[in-house]
Amino acid sequence: MPDQLYAVRDVVIDGLYRQVLKRIFFLRDPERVHDGMTRVGERLGRHALTRALIDVAFGYQNKILEQEILGVKFLNPIGLAAGFDKDAHLTQILPAVGFGFEEIGSVTGEYCAGNS
Repeated sequence: MPDQLYAVRDVVIDGLYRQVLKRIFFLRDPERVHDGMTRVGERLGRHALTRALIDVAFGYQNKILEQEILGVKFLNPIGLAAGFDKDAHLTQILPAVGFGFEEIGSVTGEYCAGNS
């Protein structure tokens, strides 16, 4: 998609979010919004057609973003932090919304501060 189309798309999505969705989301309990959006993302991720439509609406690709770190190639260096999708329900849809990777789970095998 040419950069001009990305720009137009981004203005439309930004307006929709700020003027409609954000107002609705902020009226509700954050946990309910999170759980609801996780269910929506899980359903959308089940089907190739919905993944493709979401990718058109939210995806972005550019060779300049690609990186190889420790032998792993990332098409996009933006990842989703641990905790948001700890049960890995969104692995199919996240690439379509622009994430290059995600951390899943809630337990680490490595000692760190706060984890005895």
